[in-house]
This record gives sequence, C-alpha cells and structure tokens, in this order.
Amino acid sequence: MPERDGSALTDEQLLAAVARGDHAALRELHRRHAAAAVRFAWRMLNDVAEAEEAVADAFCDVWQQAHRFGGASRVRTWMLGIVRHKALDRLRRRQGSPTVSLEDEEPDAQNLGIAADPEDLAMRRQDVERLLACFEKLNPDQREALYLAVVEGLTVAEIACIQAVAPGTVATRIHHGRRKLRECAQGE
Repeated sequence: MPERDGSALTDEQLLAAVARGDHAALRELHRRHAAAAVRFAWRMLNDVAEAEEAVADAFCDVWQQAHRFGGASRVRTWMLGIVRHKALDRLRRRQGSPTVSLEDEEPDAQNLGIAADPEDLAMRRQDVERLLACFEKLNPDQREALYLAVVEGLTVAEIACIQAVAPGTVATRIHHGRRKLRECAQGE
C-alpha cells in the first residue's frame, strides 16, 4: 500500500487492495482478524493447530477470492464465513479421528490478574468448567451462533451470512442456546 498506512484504511479498502494484489493489505487484514478467526475455528475444531491451519487456508482463499467480495456483508463476516467452511472441511476429513484437548493450554490465574486465593480460584474454575460443559451440550449450530454473537459480537444478520441460514433461524438458535445454557448451569 504505497504511501498509506494500512491501519488507517477500512477493511473494505484493504480487501479492494488485496484484490489488486497488495500483499501489505492482506497482512493488515490478517493482523486485524486472524486472532478472532483462530478463536472461532478453535471453537469448532477443539484443536489449536488445526484451527490455525484452517485460518491459514482461509487467508489463502481471501487472497485468491478478494475480487469476489460483493459488499453484502462486512469483510470480517465474509472472512469468518470462509474460516467456517475450512473448519467444516477439516471436521469432515477427521471422520472420527481423536481430538486434542486444550485443558493444558489454559492460562493460569496470575496471567489473568485474578487474586491467587486458592478457594476462590477453585470455585471460579468449577463455575467455568460447568459453563463450558453446558456449552458443549448445545448442538453445534447453537454453539456456533452463540459464540459468534457473544464472543465475536456479530449481529444476527452477520451470523446468518456465515451459517448460510435465515436470520430468524439464527435468532432461534441463540434464544434456545441461551435457555439451554441457563437451565444446565442452574442444574435444571
């Protein structure tokens, strides 16, 4: 991107530059969105290495398909849709292969700035583990919709684009997913 700081450009401007073959624009899009994309892929794949590979594959597609972006959604939504397809491809290829648990990769309390009171930490960990267990009981579409809404802050319309369903379907998935989470967390 000659004479322009990529961080000052919008995602749409960066994607247009990528379509013209600008490698710096792709690097800036990657800087902005790769972490969220990996988190999203990880939620689907439950494997950090596979999530990173899916995102790398997705950014290759972004490079090759940037000219196809029609502007019907935000660039981030369009890219997360590509990441979703790459992750789903990996899930289909697994065909029952064992997955890697990420329990050993959780950050410790000191890195999170939480007080090191052992009793408090144990209670918080139990709460988090119970909530994660409840989250895993949701069907995959509900988990994905809730994750995109709550963690990534996407709108129902954006999630509908990613999941390739009607917005009403997404709203229903989020509603039922939240209800099931609440019931599970309360032990109902």
